[in-house]
Amino acid sequence: MKFIRLSLGLLFLAAVGLVPVHAQNRVVVNDSIDALMKQGIMPVTIVSDDAAVGSLVSFALSAHGAFSVRTNSSVRVTIGRTGTSAVVACDHPSFAFQTTVEARDQDDLALRVADAAVVGLGRAWKLKPLFAATKVAFVSKYTGNQEIYTTNLVHSKTARITNFRNTSHSPRWNPDGTRLTFITSAMTGFPEVFSTNGIGNPRGVITNVRGALGAASAGPDGRLAFASSNRGNMDIYVANADGSGARVVVATPDVDADPSWSPDGARLVLTSGPTGRPGIYVSSAAGGGLSRLSTGYGYSAEPRWNPVEPGLIVFTFQSGGLRLAVADLQSGAITPVPVTSAMGFSHSSWCADGRHVVATQSLNAQSWIAIVDTKTGKATRLTDSKLGECSQPDCFVRRN
Repeated sequence: MKFIRLSLGLLFLAAVGLVPVHAQNRVVVNDSIDALMKQGIMPVTIVSDDAAVGSLVSFALSAHGAFSVRTNSSVRVTIGRTGTSAVVACDHPSFAFQTTVEARDQDDLALRVADAAVVGLGRAWKLKPLFAATKVAFVSKYTGNQEIYTTNLVHSKTARITNFRNTSHSPRWNPDGTRLTFITSAMTGFPEVFSTNGIGNPRGVITNVRGALGAASAGPDGRLAFASSNRGNMDIYVANADGSGARVVVATPDVDADPSWSPDGARLVLTSGPTGRPGIYVSSAAGGGLSRLSTGYGYSAEPRWNPVEPGLIVFTFQSGGLRLAVADLQSGAITPVPVTSAMGFSHSSWCADGRHVVATQSLNAQSWIAIVDTKTGKATRLTDSKLGECSQPDCFVRRN
């Protein structure tokens, strides 16, 4: 079987005269590689008999943050493809594994192979599957108007979902990933929430309110939480999955927005505060008082509850620019995501492993979608320039 060695050009060891030494129970190329392992980053080489799948897997592992894809590491992941299945293996004594992966098509196969490599190599770090169980919806101005698109975490299969020739924004997945809600003014000239499965005509969900309207976030039982200025101030409402029975659950004199459900559907995390100085609060989904989450920042907004690790919330803060941080509800710790880029990050949404988020990354009035590792700060662009400005990502996380 002919295998193809793949490189992303991240580091050409041969070009600088570094010769790998294969030790039985260590990953050794030189002292810098040992240092990487101590930082929780594993150098790995991808070897595949299928260039297309191998290239996607290399991109996935490079984007992860726990791996550095190299041309000549002693940790080699081999991929042997047969149709829509593949055998994924590593024979390094410290990280040995072998897994057979079945998939629907080539794109799904690459995602599942990447997950097999992440889990197989990352046992000591307790790494979880990330790629196959995450779908991303986002807004793009590819046509000149804001429309809704979907993609995967290697950007190999992108689809346009709306085509109103009008502004559509704020996409949110329903609990089983079969439908998206979004906001558009295309029908009446007023912002309304519609739902679509990407096939056929969207159906109206929240069409009887006027004024400003925020994204309709679906809870685990399908109920929708959204912000509306229907009564004057921006308040938080909860409605049934079809939009009926909407009632106010949070109403303060300030602006209330950005509701996100806890994984058990009992609570909401949201933004509340005067314009320009929002804070993060937690409320019962049934209504009642607010509990402030102390972040230490004057501007904290766009909170998202982690669906995998219920004690964690990611949010956007402002400190010389827009950045991301993770709040631990149990300890009270606030940990900024350690990105080193000067670019801004906002509007994040958790991925399937509870470690990564997909976010809007921006620089000089341009924006795109990126996958961000909250542990290492590794940020990788997902959407290319052909799609124009992209923003407002939302992840569907499939739970087994």
